[in-house]
Amino acid sequence: MKKISLMNPDAEPRFLLFHLQPLSARLLFLCHETGSVLCPRPLPFLSSPIEDEAAQAGRIDLIEQLNLGMRLNAELGFEPGMLVVEREFLRRAEIPRAMVNLHLARFTTLDAPHSEVRDKGGQFYSISELHGRHPTEMSMLRWAYEFLLGS
Repeated sequence: MKKISLMNPDAEPRFLLFHLQPLSARLLFLCHETGSVLCPRPLPFLSSPIEDEAAQAGRIDLIEQLNLGMRLNAELGFEPGMLVVEREFLRRAEIPRAMVNLHLARFTTLDAPHSEVRDKGGQFYSISELHGRHPTEMSMLRWAYEFLLGS
């Protein structure tokens, strides 16, 4: 028997993609052709970050990490393993009638894959260049920055 999902399609997980250069520690975030830093699509306009401590103590298990990573690479057209989902990072946002899991995914290349990203309509930016976005995206960028580089 086929399982029927009643989940709100807007509640699918979102990913913030980043590249952290291992030698210089230069941190870049991917902005997609939609103008959002989240993929596979932006959050609905009426969304808000969940700021409580319990929501920030998330961790995903290894199987979920691998499944999310394989799906993300396939959906975005990257080679398997080019993006790896961070296990120790799980945040949430509230949208109308649902909650959304927010994940970080890291590019595994030594240098940021600028040409591959540009071919898909995206571009890398530093956090300071992304100022002024939707409050939920700004929270996600702040959470990611604190997680990756410390507070």
